[in-house]
Amino acid sequence: MTMWTHSRSSGQRGADGDRTGGASGDAMVDATGTDGSGRADARGGVSWFEPGVPLPPLQPQRNGDAAVAHAGGASDTLSGPAGEGDIPSSGGESGAGTAAPTEAEPERALEPQPANTTGLDGEALRESLALLEDHLDDVGTDFYAQLFTIAPETRELFGAGMAVQRSRLVGALVRIVGNADDRESLTPYLEGLGRDHRKFGVIDQHYAPVGTALILAVRRSLGDAWTPRHEKAWIDAYDYIASIMVGAARRDAVISPPWWDAEVVYHRRILDDLAIMQVRPHTDYPYRPGQYAYLTTPRRPKIWRAYSMASAPRDDGLLEFHVRTVGAGWVSSALVWRTEPGDVLHLGAPQGHDVATPRSEHDLLCITGGTGIAPVLATLQELEQRQDGRRVHVFYAGRDRDHLYALPHLESIGVRYRRLTVVPVVSPDGPTDRSPDLMGNIVSAYGDWRKHRVYVAGPTGMVATSLERLREQGVPDEQIVVDDYGLW
Repeated sequence: MTMWTHSRSSGQRGADGDRTGGASGDAMVDATGTDGSGRADARGGVSWFEPGVPLPPLQPQRNGDAAVAHAGGASDTLSGPAGEGDIPSSGGESGAGTAAPTEAEPERALEPQPANTTGLDGEALRESLALLEDHLDDVGTDFYAQLFTIAPETRELFGAGMAVQRSRLVGALVRIVGNADDRESLTPYLEGLGRDHRKFGVIDQHYAPVGTALILAVRRSLGDAWTPRHEKAWIDAYDYIASIMVGAARRDAVISPPWWDAEVVYHRRILDDLAIMQVRPHTDYPYRPGQYAYLTTPRRPKIWRAYSMASAPRDDGLLEFHVRTVGAGWVSSALVWRTEPGDVLHLGAPQGHDVATPRSEHDLLCITGGTGIAPVLATLQELEQRQDGRRVHVFYAGRDRDHLYALPHLESIGVRYRRLTVVPVVSPDGPTDRSPDLMGNIVSAYGDWRKHRVYVAGPTGMVATSLERLREQGVPDEQIVVDDYGLW
């Protein structure tokens, strides 16, 4: 198992912040994977690509590309284990000479390899993405330029600012490619994306131009390094991605709206840059403590930002959010400074993990900073309501004592929930000290957390160093849930 991680683009959750392609003669290849007669070479009989949008012919292969382009051959890819070197061929040759057998080689050959449960060419996908590592932002920019050219109507699905949207696209591609061989990890993530994209107004017909734009952007960025194997891998992968997302969206449409209208019933700015607000959805909104939702305001239409629920589910249906502005954040600034009771927001479907899951018998360790305390408050309220017997340690960091705004609330919960221990963390060097090591060092020095379930939420630096210290202690990744709020 792996550690569950949610990464909010640009740090804006709680703040602000998806056939061989060779060409011969005058033949053209397009992203449909058709053979010129309109017959698509699609996985499972379904193609999600836009017909008739041509791609330029492939450049001639350079020397050394043949091994990668040949789908059936072994290749030394950038995604292989570091230091592994050339892989011997069936004839015992590697490179220009013959490799002498060693004692380690037979043992390595017998090591079990993870099964590919998707049927996708994960090796080719990872190799192409590794080649793009320094150009991923360019891929995002080119993708949306291609999409809005191919399907101009899709521009209306997005707000004016596209930087965060491009960042989300790149993050999704990295995650999808990283799990391309693992159906158990990939399918739930894609299903979540399919359901979530309903809030943008995405419908089945949009998936074809999206696929074409994606293949175009990746291929253009790779240039001469693009091979027929890469093209087939990406076409197969997108068919797989789109089929799962569309299926999940169709199923979700039967039971849930694409978004919920929610009226603001309470709004109070408790710091210059931070506000607490409560909203009441117009219809039932089921969620669990630790989850988050994307919000948009009519003052910033079609721009969605993610915020954690700061309250456990209540009988009156109210949801609480803690919103902090960061720089000139479009949505956060509108929510903190220009929102008032009576405003109606749009609320996306709940996402993320149930931190208060009753299935766990582990004591709970929560490491938070800033508005990362919001999901912890929701979790503690749930544990208190059901009189859960687990011990909970909360390490809560702020720039200074004033920024530990939720401390009175935590202390109030502690009076009733006696198994709660709260450790406030403020730098002795004052609010200008942003050393990310402080929290990790304090947590690791405080005790042994190997038998605890761990939840970490806050800015990237704090999250990274906390995880490093926990791993040094030997806390298994499968016991850790992470919400990275990005750079503040």
